[in-house]
Amino acid sequence: MAIMEKNALENPTKERVKTSLSFLGEKLELYENQGRRILMTSSFQTQSVPLLHLISRHFPGVEVLFIDTGFLFAETYAFKNQLERQMGLNIKVLESERTYAAQKDSRGLFLYASDTDKCCRINKVIPLNNYLKPGDVWISGVRGDQTPWRSEMESEETDSRGITRLHPMLDWTARDIYHYINHFGLPKHPLENKGFDSIGCVPCTHPCDLEGDRGGRWLGSNKTECGLHTENR
Repeated sequence: MAIMEKNALENPTKERVKTSLSFLGEKLELYENQGRRILMTSSFQTQSVPLLHLISRHFPGVEVLFIDTGFLFAETYAFKNQLERQMGLNIKVLESERTYAAQKDSRGLFLYASDTDKCCRINKVIPLNNYLKPGDVWISGVRGDQTPWRSEMESEETDSRGITRLHPMLDWTARDIYHYINHFGLPKHPLENKGFDSIGCVPCTHPCDLEGDRGGRWLGSNKTECGLHTENR
């Protein structure tokens, strides 16, 4: 399926694209020459699309990690498959080694209903930790305008394990995301039209009109992070 450019890419989005590509080009050349493994994680939401598109166009050899918790929306799996075909992505699926039966508390409740932090750790953090190795370069599409925690991040960081984290979209805004998508005629996650601004697992994601694009995640709690970007910092 051809991707068509539909309208002029306006500033400051145009400048942010140039900055992100320059940053990635410089860093990936450096780390490739060092023989380091370069990986990218993606949640395959609408907000994931620009970075996936940039990677597919300019750095097609980068492996894209899809963390399958087993509790994702059917629409997310379909969207992932659509983008994989359309962009020719090199996707590796990561899953928890725990069965559903091993994800219940002493009362028989699934952990997503009683301990969301533990559930996220089992199904997202541990599978990624098991795959990443010291010296790896991990690209993610976090943005500073998403959460207070992310606003404190740097474009390049090295965590306690010796893994280099690259955040090429850190200065992008929600407007940049949608302008880029519209410019290239790229698809959006099918649940977005149903009021889902941020899409994670079925039990912990709700349509929401609260301010901020993660307002519908873990609704009713103060939680805004699953742990992927907070652990090992």
